Amino acid sequence: MQTARVCATVTTVWRQPKLRSIDQHALDVQGLDAWIGQMTDADSVGLEQANLCVTQALFNDPILIERQVGGWVYGYVVSQKDAQHPQGYPGWIWAAHLSTATLPIQTGPTVVIRRPFTPLLSADGHTLLPLSLGTELTVISSKDPLTDLVQTPLGLAKVAKRATQFDFPTAGLTAGQVMVKLGAKFLDLRYLWGGISAYGFDCSGFMYGLHRCIGVTLARDVSAQVANGNAVTLATARPGDLCFFAHQQGQGALHHVAMYAGDGWLLHSPTPGKHITYLQLSATYLKDELVQVRRNWVE
Repeated sequence: MQTARVCATVTTVWRQPKLRSIDQHALDVQGLDAWIGQMTDADSVGLEQANLCVTQALFNDPILIERQVGGWVYGYVVSQKDAQHPQGYPGWIWAAHLSTATLPIQTGPTVVIRRPFTPLLSADGHTLLPLSLGTELTVISSKDPLTDLVQTPLGLAKVAKRATQFDFPTAGLTAGQVMVKLGAKFLDLRYLWGGISAYGFDCSGFMYGLHRCIGVTLARDVSAQVANGNAVTLATARPGDLCFFAHQQGQGALHHVAMYAGDGWLLHSPTPGKHITYLQLSATYLKDELVQVRRNWVE
């Protein structure tokens, strides 16, 4: 199989290479503004009901290509592995979102974008495209006090150093508290089925994206994330721990994950048509569906 890199801000991974008319906007290499901006709540709900997309990948993420059919490739998102998908998360990706050019430098120190969005800059300072929270890039040089020179599928480029740092003080905070504080920046962002970017998250994509910003790689889906990290009790839960919920008062299939925010509160991306919000666990039906609490961060 051939290895490629995502060369769009975000690429959506589809279950089938057949899109609704509204979803044609998701093929823009410069981001998802037009898609998200024109999508109604009904359109958003439809993504889940028909299970049209399965996940997303960010700029520079590696993709294993199995085959190409017309303008589409079937492949695997390498950074989203689990027991069922050891090669990576499978699905259909718009071929124009991928670059098969070999990167001159494959390894080295990396930086992660820790702001919702930041521009990727050409050598002369022009914006090439926006980068989303969680984008990971290999650093070629950090001599400039303001920018890092990074290796990308578009060639050498620059990102502002401040965009790879949290825009709030982290001294004295645990990694879990950092995630909660970062996640709060997305309050009122509309849920996006399959979403892992600052344009919109689903419940597990929100947890995946926040952990990515502290250097922790989770599995992509709830069913696999529940096997990550160490189990803790609700009584000993700390901000940044993940709470997992199952249907039939905890006896059925897993269906949701949220982040414990402290004092009985959860931070989560609830369901299509709704928005990222805080929720008091004791005041909702979810209290009877809690099945596990797990910690993936370390002191």
